Amino acid sequence: MISDNVCAVVVTFHPDHDVLENLSKLRQEIPNVVVVDNGSTVESINPLRDTTSRLGFHLVENGENLGIATALNLGVRYAETIGAKWVLLFDQDSAVTPGFLEAMLLGFESSRWGKDLAILVPRYVDKRSGSPIPAKLVGGESVEVATTSGSLLPMWVFRGHGYFVDDLFIDGVDYEYSLRLRSRGYRIGECSEAVLLHSPGSPTALTFRGHHILQTTNYSPLRRYYQERNKVWVSRRYWNKFPRFCLWLFFSVGAKDYVKILLAEDNKWEKLRACLIGAADGVRERMGRKDRL
Repeated sequence: MISDNVCAVVVTFHPDHDVLENLSKLRQEIPNVVVVDNGSTVESINPLRDTTSRLGFHLVENGENLGIATALNLGVRYAETIGAKWVLLFDQDSAVTPGFLEAMLLGFESSRWGKDLAILVPRYVDKRSGSPIPAKLVGGESVEVATTSGSLLPMWVFRGHGYFVDDLFIDGVDYEYSLRLRSRGYRIGECSEAVLLHSPGSPTALTFRGHHILQTTNYSPLRRYYQERNKVWVSRRYWNKFPRFCLWLFFSVGAKDYVKILLAEDNKWEKLRACLIGAADGVRERMGRKDRL
């Protein structure tokens, strides 16, 4: 079976009941799954152990939070050891829909980009609202950067172009890898026939007199730090080849985030301070895990 050549990598961090349900759905699609846990508490790791054992998944327990990049790399290297030819990457909040794997493999093999295709992403749908989450396209054609969760990559990509950057820790990991591959002439495609239910962040909505004004992810100050630091770090490396994308990061994403923090989030000054520290560390290339601000 062709599915035996595919290994799914799922990164977990304090998984709850919904995450265990997501893993059960994944078992119906993909027989080979490695779950990499980034230092979950005893209360959450024990149910995860039971679930992965019941489903026949391989569980890697890091014992501490090593970051999304390192966790993904550990999962990919495990996939290599079992001889997988394809890797499907997931975060814990994403849920596959029936026929996901078959559609992704068919989409990759029939892509218009042929041997130039390095990553294929599914069609994302917000699990909470049911609304589509559109991919960012280059001139309406190939995808600009791939979201990690749901991405399908052939193993030759990692062998030929390396793994994720451990020092990014979290945020921007997918941006950097996407730009790295695109800078070497490869494409990122989208498979509209494969649907992934995705839950981006913990949104907070701002309304005025019953009208929806905006929605924000409500990330913690430390998460805001990583976003800003890694955005600067990635932009410094890829500005010459992808100036439009880097400008989009700073003005379309960054500026909007600042407005949302000020208007709709708690601890706004602490979060803005975290952004400034992150930007400074990005310029000075102070990378890796940050235990406190």
